[in-house]
Amino acid sequence: MRKTALKILYETESRGAYLNLVFTDVIRSSQLNACDIAFVKELVFGIFRNKILLDYIIRKNSTLRLKKIDPKVLNVLRMGTYQIFFMDKVPYHAAVSESVELAKKNAGRRAADFTNAVLRSIIRNSEKDGSINLSAIADPIEKISVKYSYPLPLTQFFVDTFGEKRSESLMQAGNTAPELCVRINTLKTDMDTFCKKLDILDIKYEKTPYTDCGLYLYGATEEKRKKLSGLFSVQDQSSQLVSLALSPQPGDLVLDLCAAPGGKTTHIAELMENNGKIYATDIYESRLKSVDYLAENLGINIIKTYPHDACVLDEKLIGKADKVLADVPCSGLGIIRRKPDIKYKENITDFKEINDIQHEILYAAYRYLKQGGVMVYSTCTMNPKENIEMINTFIKHNPDLVIDKIDSPHIKGCALISGEKGYIEIYPDTDKSDGFFICRLRRI
Repeated sequence: MRKTALKILYETESRGAYLNLVFTDVIRSSQLNACDIAFVKELVFGIFRNKILLDYIIRKNSTLRLKKIDPKVLNVLRMGTYQIFFMDKVPYHAAVSESVELAKKNAGRRAADFTNAVLRSIIRNSEKDGSINLSAIADPIEKISVKYSYPLPLTQFFVDTFGEKRSESLMQAGNTAPELCVRINTLKTDMDTFCKKLDILDIKYEKTPYTDCGLYLYGATEEKRKKLSGLFSVQDQSSQLVSLALSPQPGDLVLDLCAAPGGKTTHIAELMENNGKIYATDIYESRLKSVDYLAENLGINIIKTYPHDACVLDEKLIGKADKVLADVPCSGLGIIRRKPDIKYKENITDFKEINDIQHEILYAAYRYLKQGGVMVYSTCTMNPKENIEMINTFIKHNPDLVIDKIDSPHIKGCALISGEKGYIEIYPDTDKSDGFFICRLRRI
């Protein structure tokens, strides 16, 4: 297990790859059982959620600066330190001995001795109550940065945008593992029937508070989920709200400009009762395979996929669409709990380039609309510059586009109340969901 975890950590960092993709690739080629996979996932995702904090602890107990430590050995130390502080079921002696053996196999005896010395020092100097002492850090922003493992520039952004107290709440929420959330396939089942099947399979569930098609599932093993194939899609509640806000109708012509991997596209098709036409595009043709696969599994046949750069206006579609979804590329600050490596992306707080892309996609989406047509602009971030400020600037220069009330019969609770102003903002610390911005616009 730990050997697999080390491989994932090392390949993610050395290749500059995405953690979730490396994890999937490595696990697919491993022979691990479900229990072992869960251990590896907690370890590697937990390390990325807490990497700056782990490095702070290691540095305080090491005779070497972090840059002088072999990358594989540093990741072994992170693994050992994470197990000591965050994995209660792993005894200290097991965390140390397994780490020492792993260091020996990957970097030799001296590295093993060094690993042993550092981890034993960490245990010896740790607080009796298991907490981590950060009192040596005087600067309050730096302390928050280390505590929640958000780089200083990103921490400063959160504090400047949300204030210190709310920032800590958001950053802490970003460090929690998300629960499994699914959307039922209304073409094949309904909520009551699906819940009865969950009862038979002994899968515990909780209905999502803001959507009528979503459930949080507990104890849904891969084997049990296979028995429900085609009846649901894995999709967070925030993501479900996007298509519901668009409110597509049977017979509509809908454009989904950034469709892959297909969760929102197929949800649109379900809302249309598989009647009408959806053109689903993505800049990378290979990514559209997931849209086609998902549609086939759900029994959907109204989606036509083809590669296209959403920033480039497709002149043959100008003025043709009843509905357009522009789920644009963004900084991803709302999905850090799913992709903790986002935190360490270079220049994460330099928003100009992504703002330019968002504006180009928004303009194309606007041009595709019929008079009276509706579009939804959405992001999975909590940055006002990518969200409401982007919308306000755009409609100021395009007065025939107005913010439109979100009034879907499938949206419930606080989200429906929020939607009265034409946009919904979801936050991971208060809404038990990914951070999202969803705005509905109408061309008059």
